Amino acid sequence: MLYLFFQTTTPQDQNRRVESKIYVSTSKVQSAVLTRKVDALGTALAYDSARIVNASSDYLIELNIEEGQPVKKGDLIARFNDTEERARIAELKALMTEQNRQLARLKNLTRTQASAQSLLDEQQAKVNATRAQLDALEARLSELVIHAPFDGVLGLRQVSNGAYLATGTELTTLDDISTIRVEFNIAERYLAALQNDMVISADNIAYPGFTFQGKVKAIDPRIDPVTRSVKVHAVIDNADLKLRPGMLLNVHVELAKAEVVQIAEKAVMPLQSKHYVFVVEAEDKVRQVEIIPGQRLPGLVEVISGLKAGDEIVTEGSQKLRTGVVITRSEP
Repeated sequence: MLYLFFQTTTPQDQNRRVESKIYVSTSKVQSAVLTRKVDALGTALAYDSARIVNASSDYLIELNIEEGQPVKKGDLIARFNDTEERARIAELKALMTEQNRQLARLKNLTRTQASAQSLLDEQQAKVNATRAQLDALEARLSELVIHAPFDGVLGLRQVSNGAYLATGTELTTLDDISTIRVEFNIAERYLAALQNDMVISADNIAYPGFTFQGKVKAIDPRIDPVTRSVKVHAVIDNADLKLRPGMLLNVHVELAKAEVVQIAEKAVMPLQSKHYVFVVEAEDKVRQVEIIPGQRLPGLVEVISGLKAGDEIVTEGSQKLRTGVVITRSEP
């Protein structure tokens, strides 16, 4: 005898099957033209900077340092005791005058007396020796006077008038801060898009809400082998002297426009130091894919690698997914 058994499907079983479906929202990966911006931390530097030190040991007899005040190139900053040098220079100049007179007399004699040539050569050697001594003393005298090497602002005074200073003692500092140089590092992957004269903006905690504008001035030809970044210098006009050397600046570099891949930020799942999305493949199965994110905009994120335009990705409901799961798209 043959028995046939038919399994009946109850409404409860149908509800369970419906409930087992995983509903998600998806979207197509889009490409867009983006003005790429790179953020970096930078340090403000004086456009020109110098430590004012003395070249030789002596007594300081004149000091013109008004701390924090601007000076012009060539202005006198300090003068050391030069009495001995000036007296010796005066003596040598007088001696040279007499030696030149004797030299002129001997030149006249050589026109009539051949024997006077040796005397002429000897006198010429004396004049040359005196000139060499005079040049050496004038060089020594110039070391005893310090002039501003460029326009700038004097720093704090480190010495007092009348002090005896050893060679290399710092008197003060001089900084040209009418223009500020900003030093920062950019990752090597942006090197091809980085060019001189690109616009940068910067801000500092001392001036909330205020943005400083500048341009890229120089790009280091070397890449740091440890950080894989390139050092960049930008310049910012600082006529109002708001910025000071040593300040920490948040720098934003505007790179050239480029066509990039963008996705919704909510589709990205961070896991430790990596980022993932779920890509919808054939038969509505999903696969977890690692991506490298780039620049972020409100609600959007650039994808440097891992996706291409036209890919379908899960934007909502990815918490319940794993590779190989079949998804059901939610009704819009």
